[in-house]
Amino acid sequence: MDNRRIAKAAKNASSEVAAADTEVKNAVLLTMADKLAKNKSKIFKANNADMKKAEEKGLGKNLVDRLKFGESKIESRIASLKKIAALPDPVGSEFWHREIVQGMKAKRVRVPIGVIMMIYEARPHVSVNAGAFCLKSGNACILKGGSEAKECNTLLGRLWSESLKENGMNKDAIQVISGSHEDINELLRQDDCIDLVIPRGGKKLIKSVSENSKIPVIKHFTGECHVYIDDGADIKKAKDIMIDSKCLMPEVCNAMEVTLVSSGRKNDIPEIVDTFKKCGVKVKGDETVQSLCSDVEPASDSDWTDEHLGMVVTIGVVDGVKGAIEHINRYGSHHTDSIVTQDSDAASEFKKKVDSGVVLVNASTMFCDGDSLGMGAEIGISTDRIHARGPMGLEELTTYKFIIEGDGTTMSNPEDFINES
Repeated sequence: MDNRRIAKAAKNASSEVAAADTEVKNAVLLTMADKLAKNKSKIFKANNADMKKAEEKGLGKNLVDRLKFGESKIESRIASLKKIAALPDPVGSEFWHREIVQGMKAKRVRVPIGVIMMIYEARPHVSVNAGAFCLKSGNACILKGGSEAKECNTLLGRLWSESLKENGMNKDAIQVISGSHEDINELLRQDDCIDLVIPRGGKKLIKSVSENSKIPVIKHFTGECHVYIDDGADIKKAKDIMIDSKCLMPEVCNAMEVTLVSSGRKNDIPEIVDTFKKCGVKVKGDETVQSLCSDVEPASDSDWTDEHLGMVVTIGVVDGVKGAIEHINRYGSHHTDSIVTQDSDAASEFKKKVDSGVVLVNASTMFCDGDSLGMGAEIGISTDRIHARGPMGLEELTTYKFIIEGDGTTMSNPEDFINES
């Protein structure tokens, strides 16, 4: 794979994408939506081939589940492309202005970042979402999917190229590529062409990218997400929220992995455990939980810090809202955490002191989602603090520049510099 050519091609395309009219970018997105609909059978075939190989290689169930790109996911991507096309174009939008001196104005406007490289495992739907977000925000992109999704990603890359060309845009504006770890490391050195790297995947992938990249990285790290049931919780609401947070999509990064229960509500733990078990969730617990429920497995140290990404939950008892905040900030991944309570003071303290990208009150962790937040979807959920945090949408894929307008305005009197002698 000619990695230098790929990087330079993206860089060359980036200036065209940055200047593209909104109508043209939207036309590409709608063309891609149409192609997804018309090529479903080909996508199914490619995805099934990938899944068969993954199963033959003995890849874990979680990864195989993420790899599947079936009818519902394709329809969801089609809907997402249309939503993104309907969103306001952030490029050129003004979000700060000020009159510096009389008659002189300054403003900040959003501009594209340039070339974005995304590295991800499984999840072929990311090849659709990421391409759409980068294009709409005026960025060229290099999308490096995992080898386990090669057949499907190759097809999706071809559909992107066709969609771009049919609307008069450079086909290299969205490149979907495959390659080895050596190829990734070589691309991570192309800092004269690539402006930002976003890795999505396991700890090993993100650590490797961060250590080897010469390019700035925004990490989309693990989701060790919590739901805390406070003394002031409505138990019916609590059960609904914890089940939705765990069972709707247990394989995603914003799924709840740990349920924390205030010591004042420990008598509710048998009912909570029973509710999880009725939903097919395996329950692990601390000593207090085990003393109340004999059929709960003991939680190991890693159960408080690792993603299960499946139908497993760890339950712990804490000393009220302060204990919950301490536990979450110590063991969590600063991703998504929720409190269930009718006590406004407890909710206020939780919101103020939990150090996570997304904090919810009386709501499921599933709402840490770009589509639910009106962003169309998201390119990912950042666990970093600089530039972007939480779900990343169109605005998070831009930076800004200052535009300053005057009328012959100077800071000094130029005549003072004229030597009349």
